[in-house]
Amino acid sequence: MLYLIFTVDGDWKEYFDVKLALEKRRPDPTIMQELIAKEIKVATRYLEGRFIHFIHASPCACTFFLGEPFITLWNSIISSGGDIGVHCHEDLPYNEYYFEDTPRMRKAISEQASALRGSGLETCAYRGGFLAFNHALIPVLEENRLYFDFSCEPGRHLVHNGKVVSDWTDSPESLYRMSYADHRRKGDSSVYEIPMGVSEGNYLYFEKSDANTIEKTADELKNKSEENDIIVSVLTHTYEYTSVEAVADIVNKISILKKFGRFINMKELKEIVKNISDKENRIN
Repeated sequence: MLYLIFTVDGDWKEYFDVKLALEKRRPDPTIMQELIAKEIKVATRYLEGRFIHFIHASPCACTFFLGEPFITLWNSIISSGGDIGVHCHEDLPYNEYYFEDTPRMRKAISEQASALRGSGLETCAYRGGFLAFNHALIPVLEENRLYFDFSCEPGRHLVHNGKVVSDWTDSPESLYRMSYADHRRKGDSSVYEIPMGVSEGNYLYFEKSDANTIEKTADELKNKSEENDIIVSVLTHTYEYTSVEAVADIVNKISILKKFGRFINMKELKEIVKNISDKENRIN
């Protein structure tokens, strides 16, 4: 069976425009509220509410998404069958990246997770900005009860000024339990990785893959899943919900994927993982 988890990174276009002054790069509350409402509408209508919105956290946004009207939106997502996650962009886009600074990352992740829970919002999912991750973050996620990471784009190797930003070289292409020594390898940590769906170098990454590529990739994954279940994520961004045409494209791609796999939420994912764990324990 091919299991799909639909995800939206809560980013906006201006954040990545380094030519803009800092004030111009901050999110607009009215625009972001409207775009997130569109995400929820699409997920409710076409996915029975099943999706994860990864809440943007960065030095640029600060606590922007931790107050109203956003808390109400996060509650709406959860009550409709969806989930929220932590999405730390500890970076100055295309300039400086702090994902290897473990103390800084621990502070950013812990503050975001704690603030959400302080507002009555539970979460167990994480994704790094620019899909960045390193094995030192595994204990940090465990400390914060974030047991599912969605940072993996199998094969990704992003380097800036000679420094690795994101490295998923030779990582597995379906759900796996990460190794404390190497996040790209299977191991015995408490954190599960849910990679982005990929086949033959094509990804279930809506911004970068057209409808034909999405269909071809999903078909190939479906065929592979006949031997063993495949559990992967699908990636979009909040800024993709800006135009009518872009939303229509998202809906079309969702419809294509539904022909090949089943969309699940975090509650269903946890049940699948529990069944896998129970089966492994019986074998051992």
